Amino acid sequence: MQRSLEEILESVWKIEERKEPCTLAAVQAACPYHITDEDLPALEKQGFIARDGDRFRLTETGRVEAEGVVRRHRLAEVLFSTMLNLDAGKREEAACEVEHSLLPEMEQAICTLLGHPTVCPHGKPIPMGNCCNANRTVAATVIVSLAQLSAGEKGRIMYIKPKHHARFHRLSAFGLTPGTLVEVHQRFPAFCIRYEGTEIALNRDVAEDIFVARVEGTGGG
Repeated sequence: MQRSLEEILESVWKIEERKEPCTLAAVQAACPYHITDEDLPALEKQGFIARDGDRFRLTETGRVEAEGVVRRHRLAEVLFSTMLNLDAGKREEAACEVEHSLLPEMEQAICTLLGHPTVCPHGKPIPMGNCCNANRTVAATVIVSLAQLSAGEKGRIMYIKPKHHARFHRLSAFGLTPGTLVEVHQRFPAFCIRYEGTEIALNRDVAEDIFVARVEGTGGG
């Protein structure tokens, strides 16, 4: 789904969460994207929203879709607040990006890692996911530092917890950001990784700052 349409669904969900009238003007005011004349009819045609006079409401399908966006956003806020200690402005900006791209397995792993939080840093409820219903407690074995992987093992970057803030920006500049799939090429004499056609060597303490979710089906070496 287009990012702009996800933002509209998220806006409708939040208006309904506040129990306010969901009119076109209210959606336009809540949505960070400019809403075109085609957007709402497109969502209506796809079965995500329904119109009741001059008001809109989420259908059951639309609620599931919108709730997923809200859940990813609020989980990301908790992650960036607790793990990276980002200020509110940067946290919100980063969460807005993550909510559209976080893979399901990453979402569940982050939620489990954080202990299935129920509220975001603003005190708003985080919709429950399948991992919450299952009460999963295995994140400690799923998410490890990159330094713990053996040669040949792969992991998808979940978050970076740098000891020095400038290091976070350097790693981002190298393309080492949440969601990137990396493979440990060798551990000795230098710690080298491969990702997206690139191979670089990392200091051991830098590798310890990068936390990944092991990708199953890869063997150690």
